[in-house]
Amino acid sequence: MTRCMVLNASYEYLNIEDSWFDSLMLVLEGKAIPIEHYPEVVRSQHCTFQLPAVVVMRYQVMVKKRTKLFQMPTKKAVFIRDNFECQYCGSRLTMGAGTRDHVVPRALKGPDSLTNVVASCKPCNGRKANRTPEQAGMVLRNRPRPLTDEEKIRCVLKTCRSKERQTWLGCLKRLGITLWSN
Repeated sequence: MTRCMVLNASYEYLNIEDSWFDSLMLVLEGKAIPIEHYPEVVRSQHCTFQLPAVVVMRYQVMVKKRTKLFQMPTKKAVFIRDNFECQYCGSRLTMGAGTRDHVVPRALKGPDSLTNVVASCKPCNGRKANRTPEQAGMVLRNRPRPLTDEEKIRCVLKTCRSKERQTWLGCLKRLGITLWSN
């Protein structure tokens, strides 16, 4: 049906609640405050409830382990972090035309992590081959790093339905969180 974006008390992205029932229960139990609603409602025998689109937790939720979704160097996450640019030559990339490149190749025991993977065009990836940038005589424009909270939200927005995306972007804009909207 509809999903709900959950923000921590500090307004940092926390997660997406896939169940409208669970997101409504967060509000009804007093654990979260709705800051944006969908036009749809849910009716019980005695009450009518608007479905929350974005909620903010009342108390800061301590996150021991960051979501695996944002630790994995998926092509989408790497391209968003690297602004759809090859990190060797600076050329503009599309999801279909670009590749992920391990800075320290897997063959040389380089990890498959966001701190070792960059966006690359196919010619640069082929030129670098199974070597480090230094061995290939190439310069890395930016060091690979974990995603920022803004980049995590961008990843989520890239995969959400049009209605959710429109609602979430409007709410984030009102909160002063500006993102690009491709």
